[in-house]
Amino acid sequence: MEWETVIGLEIHAQLATKSKIFSGASTAYGAEPNTQACTIDLGMPGVLPVLNREAVRMAAVFGLAIGAEIARRSVFARKNYFYP
Repeated sequence: MEWETVIGLEIHAQLATKSKIFSGASTAYGAEPNTQACTIDLGMPGVLPVLNREAVRMAAVFGLAIGAEIARRSVFARKNYFYP
């Protein structure tokens, strides 16, 4: 069996979007604590996230600018936290 080595790079960057990547909640700098959260951010049961198209576009433009290969499909796994 022959193996192919694949190395990935994960980059964390704050994008200058008007809303969060998985919700329509604001990202205004300097806002009071806990004022920019919605039911999606809070992970309420039955509420599903909606991907921010502008954030995806900005990330793809960055990837193309550095010569990266942009995947045709991305999969997101949502973390669930429960603190009794």
